[in-house]
Amino acid sequence: MGDFPLVNPLPLTLLLVSWGLVVWAVGLFFLGIGSEPAEGGQHPVKTVGVIALVGGLAGFVNIAYLLFIRPAPLGDTSMAVIALATPYAFFFTALGISALNGFDLKPLANIALPIAVGSLFFVTKFFDGDLLFQTIMVVWTVAFAAVWATIYGKLPAKALGAILTFTSVWTFFLPALRIALGLSFLTK
Repeated sequence: MGDFPLVNPLPLTLLLVSWGLVVWAVGLFFLGIGSEPAEGGQHPVKTVGVIALVGGLAGFVNIAYLLFIRPAPLGDTSMAVIALATPYAFFFTALGISALNGFDLKPLANIALPIAVGSLFFVTKFFDGDLLFQTIMVVWTVAFAAVWATIYGKLPAKALGAILTFTSVWTFFLPALRIALGLSFLTK
C-alpha cells in the first residue's frame, strides 16, 4: 500500500488528531452537549466555528508540508493523503467561517455530497490491504451524507451528532494512535 508505514508519521498524526477534535466538538454540539450558551455568554456555535476553522487551517498547513517541505519524494500514499485532505480542509475551514458568521449551511451541505462520494474512490486504490483505512473511507461517506441530510432536514441533529462522534474516534483518533505507535491492527 503506497509508502505506509510513513517515513515521518508526525504530520499525518497531527492532522488526524486535529481533525478528530473538530469532528468530536461538532458531534457533541449536534448531540446537544454544550450547545447552549452559558448565562451571559456567546453561543457555543461560535466556539465550534473557531475549532473547525483552526482544524481546517491545520489541514492546509499539512497539505503544504506534504507538497513543498517534505524531504522525501511523494508516493502514492502521500498523494492520496493530499487528495483526501484538501476537500476536508476546505470543508472544515468553510464550516468554521460559516459558524462564526451565522451563514446558511445549505451550500456547505451541497459540497458534502461530492466529498462523500469522492471518499469511496480511495477504498481500494490506495488503501487496499488496510482494513482500518478502507472502513474509514466508508465511515466518511456516511458522515458527509449525514451532514447533507441533517442540514436539509432529513436526519435529526442528534443522529448526526452520534455519527460524528463515532467518526471522530474511528476515523481520526484510532488511526492516529495506530500510526503514532507503529501498530498494525486492522490490516490484512
